[in-house]
Amino acid sequence: MSSFQVPPFITPSSKFADEHSARRLARQAESGKLERVRRGFYLPTEVWDALKPWEKYRVRIQAVHESAESPPVFARESAAQIMGLPIIGVPEEVQTVVPPGKNGGQSNRGVRRINALEGDPPPWQMFGMRLTPPPQTARDLAVRLPLTGSLPSMDKLLQRKLLDDSPTDQQRFFTADDVASASSLLPYRTQRHRVERVLSVADPLSGSPGESFSRAIMIEQGFPLPALQVPFSDSRGFIGRPDFDWEECKTLGEFDGYEKYSAQRYLKGKTPSEVVVDEKNRENRLRAKGYNVVRWVWDDLKDSRRLIRLLHEAGLPSKWPS
Repeated sequence: MSSFQVPPFITPSSKFADEHSARRLARQAESGKLERVRRGFYLPTEVWDALKPWEKYRVRIQAVHESAESPPVFARESAAQIMGLPIIGVPEEVQTVVPPGKNGGQSNRGVRRINALEGDPPPWQMFGMRLTPPPQTARDLAVRLPLTGSLPSMDKLLQRKLLDDSPTDQQRFFTADDVASASSLLPYRTQRHRVERVLSVADPLSGSPGESFSRAIMIEQGFPLPALQVPFSDSRGFIGRPDFDWEECKTLGEFDGYEKYSAQRYLKGKTPSEVVVDEKNRENRLRAKGYNVVRWVWDDLKDSRRLIRLLHEAGLPSKWPS
């Protein structure tokens, strides 16, 4: 997500000023030629319409940054979006923090201002913007969001993979202890408990946001915890690392994200149809070893009942059968 390039805004003070006054820009927005992202910040409608929902949110964050009199400090989902920690869904508001005691908790023109915690470290600078550091960002998401929303970011944070544009003068890899230390500053026990719960099930072996989201649903529904990315081989050699392994049930789970069949880094020079055939052959080899294989996609996560039903049909027990 962090590699997304925000398209340049058309503003009354930009190089388009001679051609488009503020009033003309407003009229073009009214006619549908321009999309008003924020007061004084526009994009061509065809550019805006081509953006994915999360890209539109990132553009809104950029507009808040560029329109501010002093650089804001982004927080929560907005900070996660900038630094590349995965979030599920698109927030309605851009979130920033203000010093303790200064008009926190207020929302104005699509921006939610939250009071910073006493003792939190100074903000990071990433992609030209200021934002809460990664442990504090993951902590705040754990406090604010359900497990399905907070676990993907926590899994990613603990993977010891460098976030794009991380400052060279800061600690750049983090552990559960770093998040726990940030959590100790929270004023309420219930808040600290929420962070502890997410940390207790976070796993850096998770291979994608969709896998983390899937696991959060499994945990909330009381399914047995699977092992992640366990290597499998047969007489022909290495088969692969299924996303989920319930060894006691002889069941394997695979989350099929759209990118697996579209993004070049996953296709590795193959066509989507070739990848589908490879996946089928891989699954047949796993079944030959006596395993049941269950697969699901993003649509099965949007309505969690679909994933729950698939797991039950595969023979997996849960504490709360549907």
